[in-house]
Amino acid sequence: MSKHTGKINRHEKIAVLLLSGKPVTPDEIKEVFKGTDQEAVLYRLSTNIYNIRKDGGVVKVHKEGRKVKAYQLMNPQDFNSDGRFVGSNKTQTTTQEVEVEVNETETEEVTA
Repeated sequence: MSKHTGKINRHEKIAVLLLSGKPVTPDEIKEVFKGTDQEAVLYRLSTNIYNIRKDGGVVKVHKEGRKVKAYQLMNPQDFNSDGRFVGSNKTQTTTQEVEVEVNETETEEVTA
């Protein structure tokens, strides 16, 4: 179940590029948006990567010094083909019953 409906967000389009699980360079990402109405907004690519992380993506950033060489989505199995986070299929919920023992203590009234 996805909480999103309708139009695909910019960061979801970027997530689609990262679905291979292989490192993708910033230039490869920019090439996909070249000539579109969203090309100009990619000057803040890091913000879009942040939004992927905020949705639940684990993104590894490959750097050379301070320069970003590539982004890699470490959990592509948690995204659908539209780049939307759908959650882990491996997640197991465990419930544990805890028995609580209540000890009642009697108190004596002290009269002075």
